[in-house]
Amino acid sequence: MKIRPYQDQDKPACLAIFESNCPLYFDALELDLFENWLNHQSTGSPYQSPTYTDAAYDAYFVAVDTNEKVLACAGFYIVKELPEARLAWGMVHAAYHRQGLGSSLYQYRRTVIKEKWPAHQITLGTSQYTYQFYEKMGMTVQQIIPQGYGETLDRIDMIEK
Repeated sequence: MKIRPYQDQDKPACLAIFESNCPLYFDALELDLFENWLNHQSTGSPYQSPTYTDAAYDAYFVAVDTNEKVLACAGFYIVKELPEARLAWGMVHAAYHRQGLGSSLYQYRRTVIKEKWPAHQITLGTSQYTYQFYEKMGMTVQQIIPQGYGETLDRIDMIEK
């Protein structure tokens, strides 16, 4: 497995990864937000979401196998005028869960952030189904917003210890 920056041709695979994780890990209504994020990565078009309002920088990455098949994807953004780096749109295709891809993408993003923005605090929003994974990565729950991502998905905001 290798991690590299997102490229335009990765979009169909990333959308398939999202769909493989619906409806348990993502609400179907989030698909438009995710597709807009991918378009933003390719074109620099404006992007807005409930948590992303004004970023100073953002990046997206894919984890690929030896044949360049995209197995997982994840990104982050730097919050403008705050010492905060927020993880964004991290997901592993359902067929490849529990194989270390999520951990590798987390560590990769953490390394990039700490090299370029060492004083920034790493944060993220996730659901009740994945927050324990991030606790294992060293993050702690800050707040829980019931149905914050959809009818069946609570939003759990976390911060690195």
